[in-house]
Amino acid sequence: MNSSFGCAAYAEIEMIYRMQAAVRRPRKGWVLCLFLALHLAVSKADNKVLVVGSTDPVRGIVGGDVILPCFLRPTRSAVEESVEWQRPVLEPKEVHLYRDRSDDNVLQNPSYSGRTSLFSEELKNGNVSLKLTNVKHSDAGNYTCYIPTLGHQKTTIELYVGGAAPRPWLSIVETKDKEVVLKCEAEGLVYKPELVLLNSKGTILPADESTERPMDSEGLYTVTRYFTVQKTATNMFTCQVQQLEIKHMRETRIRVPDKMFQEECPLERKVGIGFLGAVVGSVVGAVVVFLFMRRIAEETNGGCADSGIALLENSNVKGHPNGVRVSQPGERDSQHTLD
Repeated sequence: MNSSFGCAAYAEIEMIYRMQAAVRRPRKGWVLCLFLALHLAVSKADNKVLVVGSTDPVRGIVGGDVILPCFLRPTRSAVEESVEWQRPVLEPKEVHLYRDRSDDNVLQNPSYSGRTSLFSEELKNGNVSLKLTNVKHSDAGNYTCYIPTLGHQKTTIELYVGGAAPRPWLSIVETKDKEVVLKCEAEGLVYKPELVLLNSKGTILPADESTERPMDSEGLYTVTRYFTVQKTATNMFTCQVQQLEIKHMRETRIRVPDKMFQEECPLERKVGIGFLGAVVGSVVGAVVVFLFMRRIAEETNGGCADSGIALLENSNVKGHPNGVRVSQPGERDSQHTLD
């Protein structure tokens, strides 16, 4: 680095000398002087080290880790530099301090204590990015990467913080002929989610309907979808909820038992079952009618026999129906004896 600096200094001295010599020339001196001055200014601008960060917001998840990128360009060692990460809205605003080749967190905001660090092995490559662990909702906002030893240069990086989506719920809600209806639901989502169902081959299946509730009082989303699926080789299905803004995904799997996919009865089988039912019904009906008629016949015959016996007994006691008693052979007439 010292040799490069010496060469640059020598080139500048040589340019200045040429400029001075050109000034002494009466005709073309001023033109050449102006050209050399512009060339010197451009050369200095090209050699200037810049502090650059991410132009897109950095997205983190509550409870996770996140890296806020910041680099020196063109690449230059930052080991001897002072690096200050700040949040201007806080008091104190210091998030992480690096001075005299070591971390100096005496002035660090207490809410970041033990949660920040630089990549010490990468400082020599101009990497002064900040690693933030155990991210909180309150960490969301703008961060400043400030290098006071490089002409007070700085860059700003914005951090978005989202809630980690819980695993979605996946359940069986209805069975049909050869089909099963699955319900997939995800709730408590900070960023608007995408909810899909995949089969064992990773193919996204179409949804029957989607129910997305508006954000609740805490700004969280809830999404519910129903899927009608058919039997497969494995009957394994996966419900995924994706939060694309923070590149976060959770999933739940379910295996539907084979018996849940009820086979539809063939027409021939239905006709056979119907015919068999008709035959059985006819036989049972005939047996019932036969038994009923037999009972009636038995009751009728029994009544006639009892009436005949009673009539005979009554004739023997009271005599002939016409008032004349018929004498039996060998029996004497009681009335004749009295005469």
